[in-house]
Amino acid sequence: MDYKTIFIVDPIRSERIPLAKFLSEEIFTVMTFVSPNDCFKKSDLIRCDLIVFVPRKEKNEIKHLMNIKKKFRKIPLIFLLTEDFPDVNLTEITANGFPNLYKAGNNEKVRE
Repeated sequence: MDYKTIFIVDPIRSERIPLAKFLSEEIFTVMTFVSPNDCFKKSDLIRCDLIVFVPRKEKNEIKHLMNIKKKFRKIPLIFLLTEDFPDVNLTEITANGFPNLYKAGNNEKVRE
């Protein structure tokens, strides 16, 4: 079986943990992080197949993604939209070196 590893990036623990539990019902290894920089501090230990990024005003904004090294920008990235960020401009983010971007309006869409 080909297992996949998903990194969830959300600074709000009370929302990050339920999302991790929801996604772990599938055959995934799920790891949670507060910020995108935390994901790749020990990048040699575990390989990520997908990042679920939950943007939050003044905590986890799109600009924080620009600090990710270019070699990690090829990892598919799903934006879980919230009231803080009801929409994101995928064209602008793609222009900054992120070729595999998707949007999800709720947890169920992330799992699809």
